[in-house]
Amino acid sequence: MLERDVEVSVLDGALRQAAAGHGGVVVLEAAAGLGKTALLRHTREAARDAGCTVLSACGAELERDFTFGAIHQLFGPVLATASTDRLFTGAASAAACLFSPAGEPPHSLHPLLNGLYWLLVNLAGAAPVVVLVDDVQWLDLPSARYLGFLARRLADVPVLLVVASRTGEGDGSPLDDLLTAGDTRLLEPKALSETAVGQLIRPAFGRDAAAEFRGACHAATGGNPLLVRELVRVLVADGVEPDAEAAEAVTAAGPGALRRHLVARLRRRPAAVQAVASAVAVLGDGADLRWVSRQAGLSAPAAATAVETLVRQGFFEDADPPVFVHAVVREVVLSRLPFAERSAQHERAAAVLTEAGLPAERVASHLLKTIPAGDPARVHTLLAAAGEARAQGSPDNAAVYLRRALREPPPPELRSEVNRLLGNCEIHRLAPAEAETHLRLALSLADTPVQRVLGAYSLARVRNARGATDEAVELLAGAVGDLPSDVPAEMAAELEAELVGVARADIGSRARLLTHLDSFCRRPRRSPAIADAQLSMESILAGRPAEEAVDLARRALAGDRLSPDRTAVWAAVQTLVVADLLTEAERHLDRVLATAVRRGLLFPLAFTRGFLARVALLRGDLTSAADHVEQGHAVVSSPDFAAPALEAVTAHLLIEAGRPADADRVIRESVLPDGAEPRTGPDLWLLDARTRLRAVQDDPRAMLADARTCERSYRRWGATLMLDVPWRLRAADAHRRLGDRARAGDLVAEQLRIARSFGVARHVGTALRGAAALAATPADAHRLLAESADLLAHGPAGLELARTLTQLGSRLVEDGDRAAGRAALGRAAEVASRCGATALSERIARALGSRAGPRSRGGAGFTPAERQVVDLATTGSTNRQIAERLYLSEKTVEAHLSNAYRKAGVRSRTQLAARLAGQGAKDDC
Repeated sequence: MLERDVEVSVLDGALRQAAAGHGGVVVLEAAAGLGKTALLRHTREAARDAGCTVLSACGAELERDFTFGAIHQLFGPVLATASTDRLFTGAASAAACLFSPAGEPPHSLHPLLNGLYWLLVNLAGAAPVVVLVDDVQWLDLPSARYLGFLARRLADVPVLLVVASRTGEGDGSPLDDLLTAGDTRLLEPKALSETAVGQLIRPAFGRDAAAEFRGACHAATGGNPLLVRELVRVLVADGVEPDAEAAEAVTAAGPGALRRHLVARLRRRPAAVQAVASAVAVLGDGADLRWVSRQAGLSAPAAATAVETLVRQGFFEDADPPVFVHAVVREVVLSRLPFAERSAQHERAAAVLTEAGLPAERVASHLLKTIPAGDPARVHTLLAAAGEARAQGSPDNAAVYLRRALREPPPPELRSEVNRLLGNCEIHRLAPAEAETHLRLALSLADTPVQRVLGAYSLARVRNARGATDEAVELLAGAVGDLPSDVPAEMAAELEAELVGVARADIGSRARLLTHLDSFCRRPRRSPAIADAQLSMESILAGRPAEEAVDLARRALAGDRLSPDRTAVWAAVQTLVVADLLTEAERHLDRVLATAVRRGLLFPLAFTRGFLARVALLRGDLTSAADHVEQGHAVVSSPDFAAPALEAVTAHLLIEAGRPADADRVIRESVLPDGAEPRTGPDLWLLDARTRLRAVQDDPRAMLADARTCERSYRRWGATLMLDVPWRLRAADAHRRLGDRARAGDLVAEQLRIARSFGVARHVGTALRGAAALAATPADAHRLLAESADLLAHGPAGLELARTLTQLGSRLVEDGDRAAGRAALGRAAEVASRCGATALSERIARALGSRAGPRSRGGAGFTPAERQVVDLATTGSTNRQIAERLYLSEKTVEAHLSNAYRKAGVRSRTQLAARLAGQGAKDDC
């Protein structure tokens, strides 16, 4: 390889590092013909000489829609000879389904990527592994995502990943993902110098070329090695000598002439040879000779003879299976076929591969290249391919086949279903606007009762996810009313269950909810878990003690029977949150999150993060709340049901940070700006944040108006006894500021009565704090605040405890008991600091006449990722087991544990578990 010393040195160094246990990524990016494949070939030979296992794959334009096509190229050969029992242990077992026709794949890309990573780690346990991928720009999307997933997890495993990509081809996303992966090294082979071109052409002529001739070759080819070789092949065939006089002939040939000479050389070959060249160009490199012979319309011996001729003539590099010497040569051969003929050839290829029994995706990759013709058989094949892609966790690839099926177009009886399937794929890949367009079309095209029901159901779920709960209720109610008598009982029950769940989220649909909840609970094939989840909320709304509602919610959540893409799970979790069982609620939300990721359900992620953020806020863990908000915003679309939940927590966090102007901006730009009334349950969380902001801004009239809006909404919602949002306490505070202490007292007394009846310490404690602000005497205020602090100290509401202690300490100091007051303020400072409540900490510090103290150690400062690792580490999981479960590398797990040890002030898992146990003992009291 001429003038490639730098590239070879980097590759050899990376190979030595991988052999020593430190993996890495090298990306080769250059135009076609500049030697990327030769560098990969060098790496392959060096790796084998070093005793490494080599996995190879090459992207192909025809196979970029074949899900996990490159993965099969990489692992297929080694799995055919290795002991799979050893390789598919642990998390790697999730990937076994890709290589076994009997396997049942998970409906998500994430566990498959994680499984493939650990399959590679297991393989590297025997010898270092080198993964070589050429033409990465043409990889199928799941395989490309695997390379990006892999690139971030190689630092401490003996695996070297080397990929080559052609400059200016494809959408760039696979390469972009790799280039952002830490220590990736990018190599960009350049064109050869004139001197190197002279060295390259010398063997063909048997002597050195004249300087003028050499210069003309360099100018004509731009120093591209592939073009130099093809130019020399043309010149030698034409009998040109490499002297100065021939330079003009070289210049006349030029780059464009190379293509013409390639085509001319092929045309001089017999018809059978041309047919085989075209057949391989259409089928793609590596096609079975039997398929090539059928595609070319030749007998097997005739096809084999033609392949050998193409090898001798320099078109093919290998004969069995036939492979072009370069993708550029294949492209030239393919360009000989007129557009209509190329379509016909791909149609024939689809028939050949169908006859050979290949998967629908392989067949459909050719149908994507055909001219639409209204062929129902094509549509059925494309639908089958979409089903295969979706089953392998790739809704993106499934959507490609479904869009092509629509262009065919499908017969009238299938048009509704194809649009519905496409809409469902698009919502899974977080393209809600496109999903809604296709689902509305599916509903309008439905011409059977079942199609109408399915179309309405799918569209309703998208509209609910986008925050249009009222429209979703109407769609579902219409679907339930249109249910044909012969519809399966399970389908009818699921449909009505979703109607109940969506109606619960919609403030104006209380009457419809009650009607259909009663109907659902009488259905013989109803889900008991869904019924219990919805009844747990009804128990709260009826004002019954918390224990009754919690028992129902726990029964509903047992066994993880509630799907994260259905509504019932949120009712059960909300019950736990209102009952202040925050750790228990968070545990179930973490399971919801993991299940959604495992099954590829992207659209519940934002709301799950919003709920987790709210739980963290209520617990007083402001750091985790902020992390959940950030991760939720990363997957939220607009509009989205999750938006008000995320915006509400954001506003509260800004208020806690002493940034009311920023909180005001968030509210004004939210789905609930000034004057807007809430429509959904999460809107009430946002309205509460808006009401609290008015208190900080000292605007009691606006505060009272918002509190009254909240009251009206809860009455419409049938939730006047629900303590999710403390609107009575907000209204009481506004009345007190406006001088109406009597009305304020009535509201606080009502809140305290409901809270004591419900029996949850947080709600009683906050109501007592509200009563203390209206107490007739200092002694009464001290007593009420002390009782509030005692209740809150035994629960998870750290921030509420800090507020009560601050109020108690300030009142004691004002009333002359400085020692007791400063002691209470000192406790408040410690709790507020642990919560990360900046504004409150500074206020306490001013009251104490000191600076805000340092952040205390404890679990409240863990990020969500650290919390997940800590929870598994303190229950006995090894670093390897944690990494497998959370889709991380072992190095990342070690980093999270190290951070957790530092934050908690400990040095081991045992100490960490003991510290967290001490904190957690009071969490669910």
